[in-house]
Amino acid sequence: MLFLCLNGFILLFAIFIYVANNKPYQSELRQITPKISTPVPAGQKQFGSAEWLTEKEKDIAFNSFTLNRDDSIIKSLIEHGFDDVKEALKGGESKYEKNEMQEDSAAEQEKHIQNEDKNAESSSNHKENFISQGGIVLGCRKHKGNKKIYFIGDDVHTLCIGATRSGKTRTIVLQSIGTLALSGESMILSDPKGELYQYTYPYLERLGYEVIAIDFKNPLKSQRYNFLQPVIEAVDNDDIARAIDATWDLTSQLVGEPKGERIWTDGEASIIASAIMSVVYDNKEGKNRKYQNMTNVYYFISEMCKAVGNTMPIIEYVKKLSPTHPAKALLAISEVAPSKTRGSFYTAALTTLRLFTNPLINSMTNVSDYDPKETGSKKRAIFIILPDEKTTYYPLASLFVSQHYIELVKSADERGGRLKNRVNFLLDEFGNFVQIPDFSNKLTVGGGRGIRFNLFLQSFAQLDDKYGKDVAKTIKGNCENWIYLQADDLETLDEISKKLGNYTVSTYSLSASHGKYSTPSSSHSINLTHRALLSVDEIRLISRPYSLITSRNNPAVMYSPDLSQWQFNKMFGLGDKEHNRRVRELRENRRTKRSASISEMHLWGVWLYYTANEQLNNMNKAAMLMREKLNKVQKITYTTETEKGDIYNDED
Repeated sequence: MLFLCLNGFILLFAIFIYVANNKPYQSELRQITPKISTPVPAGQKQFGSAEWLTEKEKDIAFNSFTLNRDDSIIKSLIEHGFDDVKEALKGGESKYEKNEMQEDSAAEQEKHIQNEDKNAESSSNHKENFISQGGIVLGCRKHKGNKKIYFIGDDVHTLCIGATRSGKTRTIVLQSIGTLALSGESMILSDPKGELYQYTYPYLERLGYEVIAIDFKNPLKSQRYNFLQPVIEAVDNDDIARAIDATWDLTSQLVGEPKGERIWTDGEASIIASAIMSVVYDNKEGKNRKYQNMTNVYYFISEMCKAVGNTMPIIEYVKKLSPTHPAKALLAISEVAPSKTRGSFYTAALTTLRLFTNPLINSMTNVSDYDPKETGSKKRAIFIILPDEKTTYYPLASLFVSQHYIELVKSADERGGRLKNRVNFLLDEFGNFVQIPDFSNKLTVGGGRGIRFNLFLQSFAQLDDKYGKDVAKTIKGNCENWIYLQADDLETLDEISKKLGNYTVSTYSLSASHGKYSTPSSSHSINLTHRALLSVDEIRLISRPYSLITSRNNPAVMYSPDLSQWQFNKMFGLGDKEHNRRVRELRENRRTKRSASISEMHLWGVWLYYTANEQLNNMNKAAMLMREKLNKVQKITYTTETEKGDIYNDED
């Protein structure tokens, strides 16, 4: 018994010694997310000083506001959202949290018994703003029974990296629309599938917004925007210099940057620019104004550059232009090229403009329903709705963004360098946009004028592919804030890890020695080294509802749950997947639809004059040739008869 007790004591002592000796070699850990833990910092930042923002520091680094559901504006928006829910529920049940909705509705009604006057006012659009400024939402936390929402309020640009199905729409974009709307700032948003528009337009209208849908998915339901509008306005004001600038701005976006010899790009641009100016300048009066659109630019090139006989109508057209006609100078580049080369210019130009031959696209681009410059002076939200199953119309979306930026910059310059109302571009699937000329420069100067870009990418590879590594690096550098949701691209993960930086940690080493005739000995040492704040493998573990934020402050991990856990979900009148599907269907069916057909496309037809004239000239030439032949035949016949007369005279 004593022997067993002694053995047990020795065993316990051995376990104690083992634990005591090994515990110093295990670093203490700190939890970053439920899936990620890293060693605590050590030393005095000898090998790196990267660190996370604390909760208190987040309040200083980021803008924030408390979404108080007892505020009259928020109450009204929630009530209207409930009305939307009830409307969607008609004709069937939804898995929407109906019990919670009914409890909230009853509580709201009880609180509003003595506030009927306020209810009457809240039924109309809210002209006042709930917060002074808005921005991209980073996350939230509980605060005195409400939610404290963190967002970026400074005049800076933001880059969001989120792979497909990473949840950017339901964790960032919709919350950002809700926040920006509470501040009254204008928005221009790309909207693959159209769900952003369908979810939020009633909410925006209740807050006094003019909501515009530029819909490439359902063009007949779209509001209209004429891409020639800047040129038309300049010509109408007899400002030919500005009209030429606007023409080249439009053309450079359509043609893009040279990828080979400049002659091909410059020649194509010259053809398109001269056609634009001809279509606008020659149709500036009366009923002919209906021809001022990109569809007629296409057909002008197509028909005027088609060979008729031994010439082309475009050559005769240019000959008749006065030296002061703005189109004459614009055509100069292509005119000096050989005829075969010019043929390549014409073909390239028609390929670039091919989308405008679609009667549906013509119906939404032949005239403008609004003035882009007003976007910087009023509450306005413009949704660029795009099919998500193809990228066909992304070139037009890029053109739309570029033109609106230019018009907003002009408005800011006319107002002392800043827009009256800040404008936010929220460009989802920015990696699918074609290259926007001088985009890095647009980022550089936009912020100070009250124009912010928020770009959503799946990986940095998309940016490198569109702009090249050098320009892509500049674009990333001009985006002060990065929001990381999820990515699979190793280069993207590695770049983010390097951007986070390193910090100092402790490492442990243990050595032991023993010999046959010596006493066993052991030693351990503690050293300092550097470690990435998050390694590539750790960054890969970040997933909803957490996001990684980098800025000019220390990085931060933010908590941003699904939309269903925000008050915005109720304000938008949304619920579960089936309910949201029904809401989208209902709101989509409310939209009015225009009619469009090829017969309704108003074509200028100037080429008919030159074609008919050329055909008439050819007929005249043929007639003259026939007359010459006939005269020759008659002359030969006369000569023959004369010769016969000489041989056989009357006396004979």
